[in-house]
Amino acid sequence: MSTVFYVVAALYLAVIMAISIWSFRHTETEVDFLAAGRSIGPLVGGAVLAATQISAGTFVGTAGRHYLAGVSWWFPWLGMWTGWLTCAFLVAPKLRRLGALTVPDYISARYGSKKAGALAGILIVVAYTIYLVAQFQAGGEIAEVVFGIRPITAMLIIVASTAVYTLLGGVRSSSYIDFLQTLIMVGALLISVPVLLHQIGGGDMLAAARRSLGFLESLDPRLTGWYYGPRELLAFAIAFGFSIAAAPYELTRFYSMRDEKTVRKAIFVSIGFQFTISLCIMSIGMLMRVLFPNLPSQDQATAVMAFQVLPPVVGALLLVAMLSAIMSTVNSVLLVTGAGVAHDLYGKFIKPGASQRHLVNANRVAIVALSIIPLVFALQKLGDVQGIVLEQAKFIASFFFVPIVIGLNWKRGTAKGAVAAMVGGFTACLIWTLFFQEHYFPRYGIDSVEVGVGVSLLLFIIVSRLTRPNPGQSLDVFFGENEVT
Repeated sequence: MSTVFYVVAALYLAVIMAISIWSFRHTETEVDFLAAGRSIGPLVGGAVLAATQISAGTFVGTAGRHYLAGVSWWFPWLGMWTGWLTCAFLVAPKLRRLGALTVPDYISARYGSKKAGALAGILIVVAYTIYLVAQFQAGGEIAEVVFGIRPITAMLIIVASTAVYTLLGGVRSSSYIDFLQTLIMVGALLISVPVLLHQIGGGDMLAAARRSLGFLESLDPRLTGWYYGPRELLAFAIAFGFSIAAAPYELTRFYSMRDEKTVRKAIFVSIGFQFTISLCIMSIGMLMRVLFPNLPSQDQATAVMAFQVLPPVVGALLLVAMLSAIMSTVNSVLLVTGAGVAHDLYGKFIKPGASQRHLVNANRVAIVALSIIPLVFALQKLGDVQGIVLEQAKFIASFFFVPIVIGLNWKRGTAKGAVAAMVGGFTACLIWTLFFQEHYFPRYGIDSVEVGVGVSLLLFIIVSRLTRPNPGQSLDVFFGENEVT
C-alpha cells in the first residue's frame, strides 16, 4: 500500500507542479494572481467551487459524523445547497458584475467605506484561521493512522506543497488543479462504495445494503433514524446555509469567471458534484461502522478504509483524494486570507501606490505567514474536525450573511450599518458560544448562529435607518431600476 500510494502521490504532485509552472508564466498582475485573468468557464468553475467546499470537513469530518450518527447527518447538506441557490440568484451575479478582486473590495464599493472593507478583511483572517486548523488537523489524523508518522510532519508537508502551487500561480493554477482534484475525489468515492458493499455481502450489493442497515439498527436505532433531532439538524443546516451564501473563499472564486452567466452555471455544476459526493460520503461512514464498529476516533473512518479495506490502487487513489480535498481548501483559504492582508490592508492603507509586481509579491509573503499560524492550534486538537468546521461556518454566517446577502438586495443599507452588523454579529456569536450555547441549545434549541445572524440583521436595519444613505451613484452597479430596494 505504501509503495503504491507514493507512486500515485508522486504522479499527482508532478501534474500539480506542471500546472503551477504553466500558471506562473501567465501571472503578471494582481488580476492574474487573484482572478486568473477573468478566464474561468462554467465546468472548471463548478469543479473549483465543489473542490473548495469539499474539504477535510467532508472526507474526514462528515464521514466521521455519519460513522457516529448515521443517516441523519445528511440533512445539513440541504441547508448548504439552499445557501448555494441563494448565492446563485441573489449574490453571485452582482458580485461578478462589480469586477472586484476580493470580498472586502465589494464591502468597500457597496458601502462607500474603505474602513468597512478593512474590517471585513480582518474578520476573514480571524475566521479562516480557525478553518485552516480543521484542515491541518485532518491531515494529521490521516497521516497518523495510515503511515504512523507524527501529525506535525504531515501538516508541514501539506502546508509546504499547497503553498508552493498557491505562490506560483495564484487562482489560475489553483483553478485547474481544483478541477483535477474534483475529478479524483468523485472517481475515488464512486469506486469505494461498491468495494465496501462487496466486502460486506460478497457479490450481492443489494443484500449487503440491507444487511448493513439491519446491523446498524441493532447497534443503535438512531443510526438509521434520528440520531440528531430536527431542531439540531435545522441549526446545523442554517449554519452551513448562511455561511455558504456569504463565504469569502467561495465568493472570491466568482471574480475569476468570465461573466455573470458563467457564475450561475458554475454553481449548478458544483451542486451536481456535491450531491454525488454527499451520497458517497454518507454510505462510506455508515458502511465503515458496520465493518469497524469500535474505531478509537470517528475521524479515522476514511483513513482506515483506505488502508485496510480497499485494494491498494483504490486506497491510494482515495488517500490522494482526501489530501486533494484538504489541499484545495487550504489553497482557497490561503488565497483569500493572503489577499485580505496584502490587497485589502497593505495595498490600500500601507502602500497604496505599489506596483502590480510588488502587490503580487506581497500576496505571496502574506500567504506564507498565514499558513504557519494555524499549525500551533491544530496540534492542540481542540475538537473533532467537523465540529471545528461547523464553528467556523457559524462565525462566517454571523458577520457576513447580512452585509453581503441583505446588503446586495436592500438599497438602504449604509456603511455604519454594515460595520455594526459585522461587529455585532461576530460578538454575539462568540459570546453565545462561550457562555450560553451549552445550556440554552439543549433546552430551548437556540443556536449561536441564529443569535449571531439575528443580532447582525437587527443592527444592520436600525443603524442604517439612523444614518445617512449612500450616494446613489455608488450603488448603480448593484441596483438597477427594477432591483429590490
